[in-house]
Amino acid sequence: MNRALTLLMCGCIVILTSCDKDNFIGKDLLPDEDFLNSEQIDTFKIITYTDFDDSVVTSQNVFYALGSLDNQRYGKATASIYSQVLLPANNLFFGDAPEVDSVVLTLDYSGYYGDTTLYHSLNVYRMSEPMQSGRNYHSDDKFRHIPVPIGRKSNFKVNMLDSVMLADSSLWEPHLRIPMYNTFGTNIINLDSTILASDTSFLEYLQGIYIAPDTSAGYSNAIMYFDMASDISGLRIYYHNSEADSLSVMLPLTGTKCNSFTNQLHPGTDIGDAIMNADTTDGDAFTYVKGFAGARTIVKLPTLTNLQDVSINKAELVLTMTNDGSRYYPAPPKVQLVQLDSTGRNYYYLALYTYELYSSIVDDNFGSTNIGGVAIKTTRDNTGRTVYEYQYNITKHVQEIIEGSLDNNGFALICYPTNRVPNAVTLGGPMCPREDFKPRFTVTYTTINK
Repeated sequence: MNRALTLLMCGCIVILTSCDKDNFIGKDLLPDEDFLNSEQIDTFKIITYTDFDDSVVTSQNVFYALGSLDNQRYGKATASIYSQVLLPANNLFFGDAPEVDSVVLTLDYSGYYGDTTLYHSLNVYRMSEPMQSGRNYHSDDKFRHIPVPIGRKSNFKVNMLDSVMLADSSLWEPHLRIPMYNTFGTNIINLDSTILASDTSFLEYLQGIYIAPDTSAGYSNAIMYFDMASDISGLRIYYHNSEADSLSVMLPLTGTKCNSFTNQLHPGTDIGDAIMNADTTDGDAFTYVKGFAGARTIVKLPTLTNLQDVSINKAELVLTMTNDGSRYYPAPPKVQLVQLDSTGRNYYYLALYTYELYSSIVDDNFGSTNIGGVAIKTTRDNTGRTVYEYQYNITKHVQEIIEGSLDNNGFALICYPTNRVPNAVTLGGPMCPREDFKPRFTVTYTTINK
């Protein structure tokens, strides 16, 4: 990890000093006379189709998602949270004859995706399976829990603008407050002192909590984000004892936690039909990318290795949105290009989840180079229509494929960062009825005389 952090720091220095300029010898950086002996080709066969995405590590997320989405084009999705609850200090003592007044689970807002006028319902459950400290958990991991809620908040709207006034008239920044049942808190304050002596013994008693959207009456069609490490986030018990009233203690959520996602990409939705009927030989008319480890667009360049004995000046891959979402559900602002391994899984040279830094393409140079992938607004010369494109400069990567240093396994387009972003987008494929929506791959090269 020390080496990874060193690479991260070096990468940040390069980013700051490069001002986002491309780190390859390309057409945009060299004067025209430097391309006098170069040729350009854009007739490579491109195959794109939709596939299920790989699961992703979510136990090191910066923020944690909670909510549900239902869309005819992109299917259904839910985001739930598993979290340990820790003691604020060893040997926690509630005094003599303590009694619970109320218990509230508080979560500090950090963002929102969707229409803020929609209603949410959430349940909180007690986990019956432990989480292990220091272990990576993935988006498809599930833990056993007791299916009887210990807390619930029904039919509420998110308010991320107004401060919250507590019973003691103190003002706190906007956050979500989920009422917990008093019996749950009573059980905690009456625990034996040996259980309240340390996190180790307390986690044997309370292995964690499971916070999940209630979709029994429908999907909320919005996602909330929370900073679980915030001082505001935690399980607060309000109580009194034989000596004092209006007491409270906060049990933080700073232990092990993870996001768990579900994706129902079923037939009858555009994305489900695309996966079920994917044309892996010639490609499809439209492909899809969906976050929460939902779906990815596979990109194959089977004729790329026909180009031999050349020095690549520039290699650019471009994919065009055919649907850029809506006001409340925009397309992903960035789609990441990753290489595939021999089994077809997403492959990374480096993945620093806490920093949301991922390196998969050779040109990435361990995160120090911006190869593209941010949605760019452009105007079509032939129609004057404004569209959005995802552009990728992958010069060094293509050079190594041609030289045989890398296998030509293809690429995947995934949401960035897919471990917490639910956005989805539709892209034009090679069979798209509109020619200007089809993917493009252009290589400028110089022939090497042997």
